[in-house]
Amino acid sequence: MDELKQYDEFQKRMAEKFPRYFGEGKHYGGFAIGAGWYPIIESLVSQIDHYTKWRRNMRANDLRKQRAKDKGMDALIQFMAGKKHTPSDWDIERAEDAMVDPIDITPKVDWIYVQQIKEKFGGLRFYYQGGDDHISGMVTMAESWAGRTCETCGNKGERRGGGWVRTLCDTHEAELQRKKNDNL
Repeated sequence: MDELKQYDEFQKRMAEKFPRYFGEGKHYGGFAIGAGWYPIIESLVSQIDHYTKWRRNMRANDLRKQRAKDKGMDALIQFMAGKKHTPSDWDIERAEDAMVDPIDITPKVDWIYVQQIKEKFGGLRFYYQGGDDHISGMVTMAESWAGRTCETCGNKGERRGGGWVRTLCDTHEAELQRKKNDNL
């Protein structure tokens, strides 16, 4: 499959799988990376999406718990019991503890806005807005992972100089050198 077709399929898959980040109407700068890094980007965005949803659900649950507490002990017991028919002793004990202790509301995590994903100086650059420190760590890890992955095929690679800095495996570096020599 040629590079352009691979790129189009990857871009379409990402827009379908993660419309919040890459869907129609989003103004991001596209993907300026080789196909070897596509799995890294897909994994990163999947993890960011999962984490953000999880944190937002935790916050929503904490806020519902706080509202139940504000209504009083009976409402809090019912919240702790959930959709069960009868609250258990454990539900009552948790509600009693929650009435005494403050409820820690999980901090809000904003959805990220992907601006651009590209290769620069042989490394992955993932530009975005939003998120939190945990997401920043995920991005740093993905950028580090890409720094040891061939941007063409996804095999183990290393940064190569000699003009444009690229991260390539031995096979693709040899291919690039052959092309350079043929053009001389």
